[in-house]
Amino acid sequence: MRQQNSGRRRQNRGSNRRSFNNGNLNGNINKNTVIESSGPDGRQRGSVSQLNEKYISLASDASSSDDRILAESFLQFADHYYRLQKEIELNNENKETKIKSEISYSSNNSYESELNDNENNVKKPSRRKRGFQIREAELSSVQNIDNGNEIKEIEKNKSENDNLTI
Repeated sequence: MRQQNSGRRRQNRGSNRRSFNNGNLNGNINKNTVIESSGPDGRQRGSVSQLNEKYISLASDASSSDDRILAESFLQFADHYYRLQKEIELNNENKETKIKSEISYSSNNSYESELNDNENNVKKPSRRKRGFQIREAELSSVQNIDNGNEIKEIEKNKSENDNLTI
């Protein structure tokens, strides 16, 4: 059996509207997104900047026809869309800086990984040879310390001789 239609159409209120997380943009909206606005004079449709311009022009028309209340209402809508436009611009700037920092971070990491790969590709000397090199470095440092002590003693003797001659 068919369902009876009561002669009324169903109204899908707000079914065509997009949800932007209760006013929180989170990157879901950009400057070209088309929005439906139900203002004081009916529905307006367009991007954020278009709606801002539309409501400013409607406000100027209303003020020229001496309807200050309607003009103020249009200006409030225009202000809302102006603020929304600025928020979109800030989100875009934040995304760009985030992408730039990720690119620079990844390029630095790729450079460091290339250096590490180059270091790993260089053949290490054998363990025995490395042991000899370490031993030579220790002996040369000990000799340098001994030479430093000898130089200090010679300088000390010179200063004592200079003091004696004066």
